[in-house]
Amino acid sequence: MARRPVLSLALLLAACACSLGFVGGGLPASQRHARPSVALKAADFPTTLKKVQANVMEGKFGERGEEYVATQAFLLLCIVIGTVPLVGGSLFFLAGPVCVALGGALLAAGVYELQGDLTPWTVPPAEAQLKTGGVYEYVRHPLYGGLLLLCFGLAIVSNSASRLVLTLALYFVLDKKADNEEEVLQKKFSSYGGYASKTKGKLLPDLDKLLASGGSKTPPIVDV
Repeated sequence: MARRPVLSLALLLAACACSLGFVGGGLPASQRHARPSVALKAADFPTTLKKVQANVMEGKFGERGEEYVATQAFLLLCIVIGTVPLVGGSLFFLAGPVCVALGGALLAAGVYELQGDLTPWTVPPAEAQLKTGGVYEYVRHPLYGGLLLLCFGLAIVSNSASRLVLTLALYFVLDKKADNEEEVLQKKFSSYGGYASKTKGKLLPDLDKLLASGGSKTPPIVDV
């Protein structure tokens, strides 16, 4: 009598296995044979390798984006070995203080231009005017760019990977905040669209415009 519950349980488990597809017969024959085997993929490896080699050799030299591949390979090498060959020590010594100095200068220039219009919010004060002169002639959000340079320089000076990762996170936050701020500014100032199209630098100054200006000043856009 004790065998009947055991036999019933076994039959029930078998039925469930078939319904869930655990037994080969639970799948159509077309689906069972459609799955490629690992052995078949391994057999195709030499053919795949030849195709990849042909892809590498394809195209005209100098027109395939070699500069990006070379830079990518160099940066990956530096990441793996943990330094920049030949100039790693000097770069580490100079990059941190330089970034801190540039970030501080960018922050100071932005605060100087904003003065009483300075606010931590993405919505400008009610009586604020659109700033397009001074440092704002070359970058639309110098305060955010200055903060990022300061944090990046601090991460290098302190040799802190955690600070570097947090600076990257701060970049995404400030970049999104700048986008939100620009939507508000476009609604408040009718001339902001024209200013933004002329000032390509978003968080950091537009170096091309900065070098091309040669110290000449563009008349600021007046909009209240």
